[in-house]
Amino acid sequence: MYEYELTIIKLGGSVITDKNKKGLLRKSVLKRLAGEIATAKNKKKFKLIIVHGAGSFGHPIAKQYRLNEGFLNNKSIEGFVKTKQSLNLLTSEVFKYFSEKVQCCLVQPADIVLTSKDKIVHFDTKQISYLLDYDITPILWGDVVFDIKKGFSILSGDKIVAYLAKKFKADNVLFISDVEGVFDKNPKIYGDAKLIKVINGNSLARIKTQQTKNRIDVTGEMKGKLLAIKRGLENTDVAIVNGLVSSVVENALLGKIKGTRFVFQ
Repeated sequence: MYEYELTIIKLGGSVITDKNKKGLLRKSVLKRLAGEIATAKNKKKFKLIIVHGAGSFGHPIAKQYRLNEGFLNNKSIEGFVKTKQSLNLLTSEVFKYFSEKVQCCLVQPADIVLTSKDKIVHFDTKQISYLLDYDITPILWGDVVFDIKKGFSILSGDKIVAYLAKKFKADNVLFISDVEGVFDKNPKIYGDAKLIKVINGNSLARIKTQQTKNRIDVTGEMKGKLLAIKRGLENTDVAIVNGLVSSVVENALLGKIKGTRFVFQ
């Protein structure tokens, strides 16, 4: 679709925030990642879309007010506004660090996406398309959006990535996590967890539902996210790597993957 390859990056909330501490940003990590991504983009020359997760700026509030259940009562409105305020703080920080390294522009998902029972029924991508035409990097994020049936819906960054990858026929999708890749079980709990270097349809079915000490990710556990990813990324090069380790992201963007590759063709 474009003269250069299109890469979509998902900046996991677990990487850029401490998900165990509400509203705590990992500034040094965010700054380093912005630098690595910019360096790789200058070397390889690719179009770029960035989507970041909500991490501890979004999930605790959303869970407290049960926003994943939609509009329940007036407290839901309070939760909706508080979540938006917190996400705006996080996104402004993400933009600050990335704007120092790449030409970028914020695109708020709630302004262009509408859901019905959590399923995307409208996604106006015109602004994103124009930005890419001028090699300006759109930055989106996991957000609370309006839902025709439920009132509100939590739109995960993973769903946004899958939708945009399919819409724009992305060449590469890179998920930046706080672990080396996808394991057969949670490596933060089980010492014998094994890294799955390549995931296809068969190996995906064998992955155990991940159990975490911190169960406040209201967009779903790892297996559910992988299933959502699979539906939209069948013909895309997809990988997940550890963003907490220096140079791993830059190398991955240049084709040297140290993590898990997804092969769904």
